[in-house]
Amino acid sequence: MGGSLPRPAAAAGWAASFVALLVVGVILHTVPSALRDLHPPRRVPTEADLAEARRSLPGLQPAEFRTDDGLLLRGWFAQGSRASAVVLVHGLGANRTELLPEATLLLRRGHSVLLYDSRASGESEGSLATWGDRERRDVAAALGWVRARPGVDPARVGLYGFSVGASTVALAGAADPAVRAVALGPVWPSLKAELRHRFPLTHARSGQVAALVFRLSGVDVGAVRPAEAIRRIAPRPLLFLSGALDADTPPAIDDALADQVPTSVRVRLPHAGHGGFFQADPIGLDAALGEFFDRSLSRTADGGAR
Repeated sequence: MGGSLPRPAAAAGWAASFVALLVVGVILHTVPSALRDLHPPRRVPTEADLAEARRSLPGLQPAEFRTDDGLLLRGWFAQGSRASAVVLVHGLGANRTELLPEATLLLRRGHSVLLYDSRASGESEGSLATWGDRERRDVAAALGWVRARPGVDPARVGLYGFSVGASTVALAGAADPAVRAVALGPVWPSLKAELRHRFPLTHARSGQVAALVFRLSGVDVGAVRPAEAIRRIAPRPLLFLSGALDADTPPAIDDALADQVPTSVRVRLPHAGHGGFFQADPIGLDAALGEFFDRSLSRTADGGAR
């Protein structure tokens, strides 16, 4: 025998070591990526961005407002010819310029528009992107600011959010029944589901590990559940807007959410991916987003709001 280990014991030891190495590898692949998602690179609007915004949004004004947890947010506001207004919320790692084309087409239709940098983005304060958890406070502050503008009817204000901004808008719209209409770019049913997709085991990553990193960083992962929020937004007007070529948030995800609200409007732009809607289909975007808010924010629209 010579004191050697029996073969079954040796095999079990090798298996345990292999599993341990796999677990360590998954953790090492997941944690840095999750931390980057919580602290995305900050993209500050440039002078060129401001010049383009002034060309696109006549009468552009700076906007500043503070959240209830003390962060100063900065953005742009343009007054429309109607009494209605739309607040637009960008996606992760972007800034207010991401939705400048959408704001431009809405302003041309007469709606006032507010674009702002979410916390930890652009020129706004904050260092942690919480994927909708605390950003809903940003939306609440933005709504308060825009409702106080002269010429804006507080009962005719809508929201549009893209990607992580759509998760934020869904949560904020559900919490504020005075929001007249809500338009959502591609959105996941929950942050847990999005992290599972973003950190698949097939890529030596783990959604569970990522969720743990988020929680340890102060994000209430379980509170970010757009699917529940969407049901609370109904019967107010609700638009699901997505690109047919979206690999980040597959169209079937939006379809499943829209199926929960039979009264919702569903528009899929055939040549668009995850964003870039205006570049892919300007006419389709204008028809979808513009006509939705024209109907929903009109003086006579009921929309379920009181």
